[in-house]
Amino acid sequence: MAKKPRIVIIGAGMAGLTAANKLYTSSSNMFELSVVEGGSRIGGRINTSEFSAEKIEMGATWIHGIGGSPVYRIAKETGSLVSDEPWECMDSTIDKARTFAEGGFEIEPSIVEPISGLFNALMELAQGKEISQIDGDSGYLADIHETATRFCSSRDGFNGSSVGSFLKSGFDAYWDSISNVGENGVKGYGKWSRKSLEEAIFTMLSNTQRTYTSADDLSTLDFAAESEYQMFPGEEITIAKGYLSVIHHLASVLPQGLIQLNRRVTKIEWQSNEEDDSNRPVKLHFSDGSIVFADHVIVTVSLGVLKAGIESNDEEGEGGLFNPPLPDFKSDAIKRLGYGVVNKLFVEMSQRDFPSLQLVFDREDSEFRFVKIPWWMRRTATITPIHSNSKVLLSWFAGKEALELEKLTDEEIIDGVVTTVSCLTGKEVKKDTAKTPKPLINGSLNDDEVMKIKKVLKSKWGSDPLFRGSYSYVAVGSSGDDLDAMAEPLPKIHKKGGQVNGHDQAKVHELQVMFAGEATHRTHYSTTHGAYFSGLREASRLLKHYKCDF
Repeated sequence: MAKKPRIVIIGAGMAGLTAANKLYTSSSNMFELSVVEGGSRIGGRINTSEFSAEKIEMGATWIHGIGGSPVYRIAKETGSLVSDEPWECMDSTIDKARTFAEGGFEIEPSIVEPISGLFNALMELAQGKEISQIDGDSGYLADIHETATRFCSSRDGFNGSSVGSFLKSGFDAYWDSISNVGENGVKGYGKWSRKSLEEAIFTMLSNTQRTYTSADDLSTLDFAAESEYQMFPGEEITIAKGYLSVIHHLASVLPQGLIQLNRRVTKIEWQSNEEDDSNRPVKLHFSDGSIVFADHVIVTVSLGVLKAGIESNDEEGEGGLFNPPLPDFKSDAIKRLGYGVVNKLFVEMSQRDFPSLQLVFDREDSEFRFVKIPWWMRRTATITPIHSNSKVLLSWFAGKEALELEKLTDEEIIDGVVTTVSCLTGKEVKKDTAKTPKPLINGSLNDDEVMKIKKVLKSKWGSDPLFRGSYSYVAVGSSGDDLDAMAEPLPKIHKKGGQVNGHDQAKVHELQVMFAGEATHRTHYSTTHGAYFSGLREASRLLKHYKCDF
């Protein structure tokens, strides 16, 4: 009796488990299927956890638009959107944020809102959208809207450039349009001039955008590709019972033993000529020395792991993760695409009702900077409660600052947060040593009670060898074509015939190595739903190949 085709899925994250779910439920048991996961848990870059008796997300947090999102559909069908307990980002606390500038100055909304409107308008232009009406009461609104609209006509001139350069040009055009304001100081803001204050607010908003994209600097983010990225319509929400509820739903149909934890693949040999195990063409090597032969492998590891896999060489010079090495079209795409680090820092306060803060820092070359604020805090845009009645605060870090955060001790982090909040708000913040602190009255920074930090928790996606970062982006020098190249299965079969690596094409096994994951989706990269779609895509490719795509 002929053996069943053996399919091994590498990685038990969203993409891998979606593929496994589809293959298992649609194939009438015609495959020998397994999922091998290098870590000790399922979920990949989804990791619901707890901190200070609160449910938090160490990784993926948002459903990016509920209209048409498969993640939203699953969460709704499984009752995961409803909970009796409060959860992270269940309400929009950032909408009530108070903005503080270095030196202890609270910035009025009449100054913040127009610059926020300008930034959002420019990002809408970069994304190829219609400009929304800018809300607020400032007299600058008409100038800003006119500047953004006029700037729209120059959009095509930025193709081949970066989102960062587009934003800078947009801000400069706005400032030129109101040049009659000059460099005068702003009453009540010390040494801050109007331009330096608005520029610092604009930079704060740019730093928030860095965490959305994972780019260390927006000057590395490709401008042309920004308009290809797609969002679902509707509100962006979090999942009341945790993002892992979606993962557990996908895995729930799979029989026990199909998912194998702590099984790290160290090498993928494809186009193997060995006669072992019915001549299955792919040979997988594991960290424990074991070997598995397969007909098809779906690789769902992160772009960061792929980058390391094509760059690494062992002492014998036999190459990295793949043998033979990946063809140029694939390895070049892996090298060109961007992949960054975003980390979350959770801070437990000694009381609830801590206000949401937006943080505005002076330029590096300014003589008025507070030198005691550590550099890794200076591109942090917000410190906000995870919901309106929580004593747990959340800050996001991207790029070099995110990597530095992973190296710091809890004491160093607490000291950095205490210094930063104190220098910007002008109010004292301490490390908590008391067991029974007094409550904060009315949640006001003007109260006499000293705010205290009890403990912190951080994610470490950059240093984790199973991820080596957070999510992908289209870097300057790459394009959406590279994302399509990521999705191409190997070996690449040409319809006109010929040879593949010296073999008659007709005798070469198809779909030996397949690729899924957020970095393989052209329009939904960097998202969990992009990973979901990619898992469905590769499962459907195999079902069609075996003519069981009923």
